[in-house]
Amino acid sequence: MRSKWIIGRRADLALILGSPLAGYLYLILNVAFQLPFSWLWWVWSVGFDGTHIFAMATRTYLDAGERRKRGTLLWGSLLVFFSVGPLMVLAGLKALLWIVVGVWAYYHVMRQHYGFLMLYKLKNADLQSKTQDGWFLMLMLTAPPFLRFFIRSPQELGIPERFALGRMIPGFEILFWTGLAALTASYLVNLLREDSFNAPKLMLLGGVIPLHWLTFHYMSWQASVPTVTIVHNLQYHALVWLHNQNKYAAGTRLGTVPAAVTRSLMLYLAAGLAFSLLYRVPGYYLGQVSDLAFGLFCGFGLTHYYLDSRIWRLRSDPELAETLQLRAA
Repeated sequence: MRSKWIIGRRADLALILGSPLAGYLYLILNVAFQLPFSWLWWVWSVGFDGTHIFAMATRTYLDAGERRKRGTLLWGSLLVFFSVGPLMVLAGLKALLWIVVGVWAYYHVMRQHYGFLMLYKLKNADLQSKTQDGWFLMLMLTAPPFLRFFIRSPQELGIPERFALGRMIPGFEILFWTGLAALTASYLVNLLREDSFNAPKLMLLGGVIPLHWLTFHYMSWQASVPTVTIVHNLQYHALVWLHNQNKYAAGTRLGTVPAAVTRSLMLYLAAGLAFSLLYRVPGYYLGQVSDLAFGLFCGFGLTHYYLDSRIWRLRSDPELAETLQLRAA
């Protein structure tokens, strides 16, 4: 019954397992108290989302060792993803660019939750239902936006309402709920049969899954973006802080900025906020008057999504596993 944590009990409960509370707060402020979406968006964009891009930079571009190790990947990613946005705009594909960024961003959030789920299974020697846990999480996070935007209200994405699956195929929504209920029941039965009790895993599932269902039921798609992403931002900061603490506290001197901000949490937060302000504020206003600027600034997000899929691979990176004090399964 004794649980093992990624960082430590208090840090995990506050920033990894407790991070969905920030999403629920956004949900309550917007839905129950009618707080303007613009306020919520700016706090999230500058205070959390932009700063987690800085966190990635300390892990990659600002680390001399990473630049030597992954130079082609890092600089090639910048070239490709800061070019693709403007090129799509010039080709008249701005709407498609919106879709690519939005879908990839949501998948990116889901994959991080999946990653933390696997880490808690690894830490707690709970690998007997690895595929089942992973598929259940991904299914339960995919189902809410699928229900809203493809079964009920495709017009919110600019798709004609007549193409709603609920209208095109009579009984489709009933079939959707029946299949989802059957899969959930099967998962819960198998969960009860497990020999061990993995509390962090269950807390993660119990935090993020209801949040996504409530968010896509009650909030507009614009308000849904910061509500589900702020959870990802807090978790990401916690993971990068753990990585940098372990790496630079041990005396590794491969980057002046990462080493400096690791010595002080306040300095880390201040540097991240300054970085976020410097690109998020001008990026927003330039994007309002120039489609090319919008395409260019999409490069920050696209580069982040791609690099994150490459730099956190425990199986192929023993050095990373050692830094995080984990052992790849």
